[in-house]
Amino acid sequence: MGVTAAFGGLKDAPAKQLEQLGKGAEVDQVRMRTKFEDAVVRPGGKDGIGTSDKRYLQIIMKVTNQSDATMLAQIMDDALPTVRADGKTLKPAADPDVTLGPRVVVVSGGHAYDQLHPGMTATVVMAFELASGQPAPERVVIGAATYEWYESFFSETHYWVPVTEEAPLTAEDRKKGRTVRYEPVIDTQVSLPVREEAQ
Repeated sequence: MGVTAAFGGLKDAPAKQLEQLGKGAEVDQVRMRTKFEDAVVRPGGKDGIGTSDKRYLQIIMKVTNQSDATMLAQIMDDALPTVRADGKTLKPAADPDVTLGPRVVVVSGGHAYDQLHPGMTATVVMAFELASGQPAPERVVIGAATYEWYESFFSETHYWVPVTEEAPLTAEDRKKGRTVRYEPVIDTQVSLPVREEAQ
């Protein structure tokens, strides 16, 4: 406490420094290990992603399921709780009326699947639909969460959950009568340049 007092108290403590990584980086998220391989804007309709008349920002990863149970590819929506393109928030959705996250699939042999099996490494694509005429972003920055094996006090069962911390209440939280809010702890950010493929 003496050290805290000397530096002006807890309120003025410096912000936590995030580990900053780039293309090709591997992040151990405990439940899974994720290698960030590419970010590309391309038309849909291939690998089970979207339709050919629309364009998608795709984040391409190699994901290894380090748990002992099969999990859905969509779990990467929770494992990567923030995505920003040129500083604009894509995830979580800036529009409170938008509740659907990005499409996340396992891609193999030109087909899309939804499962990641234990001990296996698979190509996973997280795809965001771009508005008509919207230019491709130059860069995306992705925040990676870490998981822990959590024991429920009430049901005496275990399950994987992202590590969280209490966060300041927003105006929307107060409007809904919430008194506490938790957010995933993000220790690592990965920055990827975005390339664009021809239509």
